[in-house]
Amino acid sequence: MPLLIAPVFNSMTTQPIRIELPNAYYLISGAERPYEIASRYLRNEMDENKRIFDSRVNRNSLFLVAEHAEMKVTDDRPWIEEIENKLNLSAIDGTCSIPYVLTINGNMCGITYLKRSLDGSKFEFDEATQNVFERLINHQLPSLAFRRYSLSLEKKSNEDQLLDLWIALESLFAPDGKKGEITYKLRVRMAYYFGESYAQRQKIAQFVKKSYNHRSEIVHSGKMFGNKLTDEVNTLRLMARATILNTAMHGISLQDMRVRLDELILTGETYAQRYAPSYFESIIL
Repeated sequence: MPLLIAPVFNSMTTQPIRIELPNAYYLISGAERPYEIASRYLRNEMDENKRIFDSRVNRNSLFLVAEHAEMKVTDDRPWIEEIENKLNLSAIDGTCSIPYVLTINGNMCGITYLKRSLDGSKFEFDEATQNVFERLINHQLPSLAFRRYSLSLEKKSNEDQLLDLWIALESLFAPDGKKGEITYKLRVRMAYYFGESYAQRQKIAQFVKKSYNHRSEIVHSGKMFGNKLTDEVNTLRLMARATILNTAMHGISLQDMRVRLDELILTGETYAQRYAPSYFESIIL
């Protein structure tokens, strides 16, 4: 049966990995054969500069591997993209990508091009990242927020990243907001979700108001902020990531989360204190 190998570009591990995935796939590292095959067949056939392969794939990279019934990758494309996105969601830092898939059958090799490899800092698949990823494998994630979070990693400009992240955060915290009240709902709900004290909530609310104003300026007047947005975008990414993970791991719907947040406004308690979720990542500004 043909062997399918998809190198996870820009990834690194410090010890051998072997994780069983759905659809008869495995995520592995530290095995010689996947790297040798990928290096032999893919390196000189890439749509990108072949030096990219040498800088982003090595023996300690992650590889997606499976026995495959056909030489063509068809229905597996969306699932491979989902694995890439869940890997990126699992780590706080670093960006990986799965741009090519090889199918090997004897002496024959087929190469399926999926996308350009993503830029970003090295994606380290350490123990903490692995623990999050393994918990995510079979979880359904908030679709719009998850998709926009992933798309933000592909964008070059801070402005485009900020817009994607605000679409994700709006879908999480204020899809029920009407014109004129969206900013208010975002400020209050996000402040009570992440803030553990009045001072923290006030700081978060001010950050949300300022950042959402930047979003409006970009959308309505095309204003460019450049590197001034870097820290802001990083904070928005942490907020979106934490919320997606928290809701998925805790098994709570977004509607229930928003109802809880509106109740907290009356009680003054923190989200983690009141509901004691089994998994909860917080953000401190």
